[in-house]
Amino acid sequence: MRLAFALYKYFPYGGLARDFMRIANVCLKHGHTVDVYVMEWHGELIADYNVHILSCNGLSNHAKVASFHQQLAKKLEVSDFDGVIGFNKIPNIDVYYAADPCYIDRFSEAFSLSKLTPRYRFYAGVEEAVFGEGSKTLCLMISDVQMALFKEHYHTPEKRLLMLPPGIDPNRRRPVDAAQRRLDFRSKLKINEQDLVVLMVGTGFKTKGVDRAMTALAALPTKILQRTCLMVVGEDDIARYQRLAADMGVADNVRFMGGRPDVPDFLLAADLLLHPARKDNTGTVILEALVAGLPVLVSDVCGYAKYVKQSQAGLLLASPFKQEELDSQLMMMLLSEDKEQWSANGLAYADKEDLYSMPERAAQAIEQWVGSADNDA
Repeated sequence: MRLAFALYKYFPYGGLARDFMRIANVCLKHGHTVDVYVMEWHGELIADYNVHILSCNGLSNHAKVASFHQQLAKKLEVSDFDGVIGFNKIPNIDVYYAADPCYIDRFSEAFSLSKLTPRYRFYAGVEEAVFGEGSKTLCLMISDVQMALFKEHYHTPEKRLLMLPPGIDPNRRRPVDAAQRRLDFRSKLKINEQDLVVLMVGTGFKTKGVDRAMTALAALPTKILQRTCLMVVGEDDIARYQRLAADMGVADNVRFMGGRPDVPDFLLAADLLLHPARKDNTGTVILEALVAGLPVLVSDVCGYAKYVKQSQAGLLLASPFKQEELDSQLMMMLLSEDKEQWSANGLAYADKEDLYSMPERAAQAIEQWVGSADNDA
């Protein structure tokens, strides 16, 4: 099959980009060709894909996205693709990988003036084009919470909703030489074994709760704070958060590492994964930590928080969020004698549950849906 994959922006360390690449690579292994259409591509181009960067105009983000939709439609009209797979909500695609949450649900509780804006009308219309009853798009879901919301708002037929298992990269699993790799990487980072390392991974610091994490760090007793380091792996306005850390008095305890390809080493070197996100459709890093044997402390609003509860590999922060709870739970977990048990629970869960097959299942669904002559909604 000749397949076209479309996403707005490609960032090499973003979760959506990694999911896109892993699904595309499975399709390539199955003998299909892959053309990729984007507005922006950051990092080196990938030789296996035919990458098309469309120049989009507009004074606002939604105007630029609308321009991308229009240009993409024109390209597809003159190309003989068997199927079009979107990683953002795009009208008239065959398959949508549903990484984004339900847009209109954010405005459903009460009347909002936002509903009168061109931005709302555009994004709500695009979402309707993908999930509405008249659409023919197969939606690959990665959050059961979000699937329920889309069904509630759009009455999407069951036939067009497919829940995928998680797709954790097997290289995140704890290796046999984990102890030595931990020592080596901590040495490389100039961290003593008696020091405590709290890890955060993710792009979009406000959404991921980096400010919450630094506030909890500042609340630690002085003796614990002196040997505790918060490492933030991901991309955002680092300077802003460096200033915030300085204002909180924890500048020497926070290290912003930027986007990194060696996340597995950070997972082995850390003592705790902290993910106090304000929202997160899934929270892939939660499962990445779990399969690496790293205890986790995460917000219960994250889609993958359910796996923490099932595996007993850490603790959940209850909604509505309370900073005091995070402060006390962070200190407790850093000093707890249960860390080895949380780690063992996560590793045991990783051995028995399917946390890895999403790319293969997604590729199979694409092949079946695109190859079927009877995929009408």
